[in-house]
Amino acid sequence: MNYIINFFAKLYDSIEKYWEGDKNQKILGTGIVFSFIISLILIQLNRWGILPSYISPYISTNHFFAVEVAFIVLLGFEVLSLVFILPSSVAKSLHKQFEIISLIMLRNAFKEFSHFGEPIDWNHSYDTILHIFANASTALIIFFGIYLIRNIRTHYIITESEKEQNRFISIKKMTSILLLLSFVFLAIQDSYFFLTHQETYKFFSTFYTVLIFTDVLMVLVSLRYSYNYMILFRNSGFTLATVLLRIALSAPVYANSIIVIFAIVFVFLLTLVYQNMQKKKIKLRSESK
Repeated sequence: MNYIINFFAKLYDSIEKYWEGDKNQKILGTGIVFSFIISLILIQLNRWGILPSYISPYISTNHFFAVEVAFIVLLGFEVLSLVFILPSSVAKSLHKQFEIISLIMLRNAFKEFSHFGEPIDWNHSYDTILHIFANASTALIIFFGIYLIRNIRTHYIITESEKEQNRFISIKKMTSILLLLSFVFLAIQDSYFFLTHQETYKFFSTFYTVLIFTDVLMVLVSLRYSYNYMILFRNSGFTLATVLLRIALSAPVYANSIIVIFAIVFVFLLTLVYQNMQKKKIKLRSESK
């Protein structure tokens, strides 16, 4: 078992080093730009009726759709980044999930623009404008909430020794590799369904379901190293927040905003109380010495 864990941990280190490298970040940035430009070109060609009949049904004729495509590519990269944050800490992983949700809300706001005609007809766009306002406002609240949480959060080690800490991190690295494999599998499967004209599923919603089980697994694994009520409650609360985010992804407009805002407020209050309890615990230890 130790050999398997160490193998996956070394594999994670190699992949993570490449992923976080400056060269790869530039490649990813270039990919997002090209996805936007190529989408605009294909949309315009489709408007002119130049694209072949077997391609044109899959290409929109609304230029605003190119913005949505660029955000989908960006979200794909952000989700992959989430995989490599998991070994750092449960809190950082959850913060990344909130970042992804905020980008999804912004994508939804841009997606609403596709309901506008070209040129925009304001007389028939009131509902669309309200949807844009709701999604954009929710994204801004999440953005501010992440800022507040980061300001009050301090990382505390839950293990009793450095050896146990390294072991726990190695297990999380192995879990990250398995999560990466599931991401690739879901992406290939969804692409296959699309190309073979089968019904596809919502990729990000499905992957968030996988994240829920991953978070639950991390909570259970952490019990091997510290059966502490505060830590158990905090990590379980973070998992609940992940479940709420998953529900929000499939909820209708306005309802998804309410769920996401509740989740960010819940995590903020949970983090605030946990930090204060940990500080008092450390203070009592220092006074008893």
